[in-house]
Amino acid sequence: MEVHIQKCQKCGSRNTRNILVRDEQQKVFVQCRDCQSLVARYVLSTGGGGYYHAGKGFESFLRSVEREVGFSSGKELQDQFENLGEEVDQEYEDLKDILGDRYGDELP
Repeated sequence: MEVHIQKCQKCGSRNTRNILVRDEQQKVFVQCRDCQSLVARYVLSTGGGGYYHAGKGFESFLRSVEREVGFSSGKELQDQFENLGEEVDQEYEDLKDILGDRYGDELP
């Protein structure tokens, strides 16, 4: 078992908030409260494809999917990681717009 206390890769802060997105995958976005950067995104449903850490590399993603099966090659896994990064970045931008509409500049 690994245990970590999350911190922002951009500014080093440990002042983070969890933003829950209740959709078919049940996602958790971890946002830095100090610089508003995405720290990580987790998928809570089974078969969710691991977690994605903003600013971390392929090895971080690989550790999260090491127990999953069905990857036929390292290239396939690398492609999935690159596509996931783009997907998460867009999801996070959309999420910031939704939160801005709901809370303005004062997030809880």
